[in-house]
Amino acid sequence: MWADLEAYWPAQRLLRDADRLLGKIEQSYRDAHPNGEDPSTGDVASWRESLYELATALADEGLGQVWMFVEYRVDQRMNPIDVVLAGVHPSGGLSYAVFELKQWGDIHRPQLTPTMGLCPVCRTPGTVLLCQSCATGLVYAPFYGKHKKHPAVQVYDNMVDLRKYHSMFDDRYVKLVGAAYLHELKRQDAQWISMVGPHGNIPTFTARQPAALRTFLRTHFSTESGAEASESLLTGRRSGSLLSDDMGAIANGHTRFSLVENQRKAVDAVMDSVTSVSPAAKKVYVVSGRAGSGKSLVALTLLGEARAKGHRASYVSGGAASWDNFRRGARGHGKAFETLNRIADKRVPDELDLLLCDEAHRLPERPLKGSFHMRDGESSVAVVVSRARVPVFFIDGDQRLFANEIWTPDALRREIACLGAEMVPIHLDRVLRAVGSATYDTWAQQLLHGQPVPWDTGDQADPEPFQLYYTDRAARMEEFLRATSEDQASARISAGMCWEWNDLSGTVPEVAPEPEWARPWNAGDNHKTPGVPKRKFWATHPGGFGQIGCVHTAQGLEYEWGGVIMGPDLTRGANGWVVHREHVKSKARDISTDDDLLRAILNAYGVLMSRSIRGTVLYSVDPATRELFADLGVPKL
Repeated sequence: MWADLEAYWPAQRLLRDADRLLGKIEQSYRDAHPNGEDPSTGDVASWRESLYELATALADEGLGQVWMFVEYRVDQRMNPIDVVLAGVHPSGGLSYAVFELKQWGDIHRPQLTPTMGLCPVCRTPGTVLLCQSCATGLVYAPFYGKHKKHPAVQVYDNMVDLRKYHSMFDDRYVKLVGAAYLHELKRQDAQWISMVGPHGNIPTFTARQPAALRTFLRTHFSTESGAEASESLLTGRRSGSLLSDDMGAIANGHTRFSLVENQRKAVDAVMDSVTSVSPAAKKVYVVSGRAGSGKSLVALTLLGEARAKGHRASYVSGGAASWDNFRRGARGHGKAFETLNRIADKRVPDELDLLLCDEAHRLPERPLKGSFHMRDGESSVAVVVSRARVPVFFIDGDQRLFANEIWTPDALRREIACLGAEMVPIHLDRVLRAVGSATYDTWAQQLLHGQPVPWDTGDQADPEPFQLYYTDRAARMEEFLRATSEDQASARISAGMCWEWNDLSGTVPEVAPEPEWARPWNAGDNHKTPGVPKRKFWATHPGGFGQIGCVHTAQGLEYEWGGVIMGPDLTRGANGWVVHREHVKSKARDISTDDDLLRAILNAYGVLMSRSIRGTVLYSVDPATRELFADLGVPKL
C-alpha cells in the first residue's frame, strides 16, 4: 500500500533550494511507493517546472511564507493532489488552497469523436449533442488522444477528499478554495478553458492570466507564516483505518490516527498527571462524548503512550466485545487488558500508575461474582479509583441500555466525590467517526431524540461526505452492502433485539423482518461452526457479514458500512416514537416504565446507527418510519 508522501516546504525555500528539494521529493515518492519505485520522468519534469511557476507567483506577491505540500495524499482512496497551499487568510484564520497544475500547451473543447473518455450515453452511435456533464466537465487532450476531466473537476474532487480526511475543515472558519493553473497554455484559441466552469467557484488560470492568478493568491493568503496551518494539516488528519485494525500500532505508542483538539488535550492532561506527583487530592479524569467522538481512541492512545514510557498502565471496559477485539489486536500487550474482577482481586491501592476504564456507562454497580451476580463490597467506580494513581473514566450517558447500567454521568460524579477525589471533566465535542460528519451526527440525534430534520447532502461546493440511504426491503440492503464488502470495505448488518435468539451456531435464520428473507443472529462464543466468527469478533472478522449483529456485539466497535434493521419494537406515531414492549426480546424489557424503556430502545438504535465510518443504510419494518425517512429526503435504494 502507498504510504503518506511527506514533501512540504515554504514557497520561498522551494525557490531558493529547488534542486536539492526536488531530490527530496523524488526520495519521498520512493519511500511512499508500495514497491519503492522511482517517479516517472514526466513526474519529475512536472515538479521541476510546475512547482517553480506556482512558487514564483507566491513569492512575487510577498507570500513566500505560504507552505506548499507536493503530491499530497494521506489515504489509499485519495488521488494525490498536485499542491496544497497552507497559510493565513487576510481576514485571519487558517487558509488552504488545492491546486491542479498542468503543463498542457494545447487543449480542445470536448467533441463527439473520438469517443474515448466520454460517458456511455455520449458514446452511443447517432448521438448529436454532448450531455451537460461531458460538455462542461471534460476537455479533449490531443496529446493523449482522448477526453480527460476538466482540471477544475479534478480540483473539486480533491477538495472533497481533503475535507473528508482532515478534521479542521469541519470548522467553517477554516477557509478552503481551489484552482487549476495551466502555466504552459499560451495559445489564444485555447483560452476558452477559463470560460467554462464546471464548478463556478473553482477558476482555471492559464499562462495568459498572471495577474488574475496573483489576485487569487492575494485574496486567500496573507504574508504571515503558514507554519500553523501546515502543522494543522499534518496533525488534523482523520484516518480511514478502523480503530481495531490499528491496535498494534496504538499499543506500541504510535498510530496513523491523529488526535485533534480536545482528544489531544485529554491525552496531554492525563499524561501530565501520570508523570508528576501531586500532594493534593487524587484527580479522577472523566472523559465524556457521544458515539464516534474518539473516547476509545484516547483511552488506547494513553495506554500506548504510558506503557512506552515505562509506566504501569492497564485498560478495563464495560463492553465485552470491544475489550476482546482491542486485546486481540494489541499484539504483545495483551496483559495490559484486564477485567474489572481481576483489578478488584489482584491489584492493591495505587498499584497502577494509570487505569483506563472505557465504556464506563456499561459497568455494573459492583464487580460481578461469576457471570451474573454482583459481589458485595466496593462499587465498580471505587475499584477503578482506588487501584491507580491516575484513574480515567470514558462515558456516554446516551449509550446506557439496561436497568443494571446505573452509571450516568451524574451518578459517576457523585461517587467520585464520595470517595474524596477531585473529578476533572473533559468533553469530546466533535464526532470523528462517520468521516467526521457533524451533519450525520446531528441528523441521527434529532431523528431519535429530538425533532427530525431533513437530510442535508450539501452542495457542489461543500458536499456531505457521509452516505445515508433507506430501503423498503432488507434484501436490497443486504445486496447493496455485499457489493461494498466485495470492494474490500467492511460491512455489517445489525438489528434491534426484536426476534428470539435461541441458536448460538450462527446458522439458524431467526431474524425475519420480512417474508422470504431471514438471517441468523451472530453466533455465541463457544460454537464450532466453520467460517462463523465468535460473538465477540462479529464486528471485525470477515465472516461477520453473514450474521445479524446486535447492540452487544457492535457497541464500542466500527466498520466502514452499516445496515440497521429497525424492528417492531419501535414505530413512528402521530406524536413521535412509540415503544412496543411485547416485541422487546432483550434485558431491556425488565425496565419498569415505558418512558425509560423508550429511552433505552432509542439509545440502542443510536448505538447501531453510529457504528459505520463511511455510510449507513436504514430499513424499518414500520411503513410510517420508512415514510418518515422519505419525507426527510433520505435517498432510497
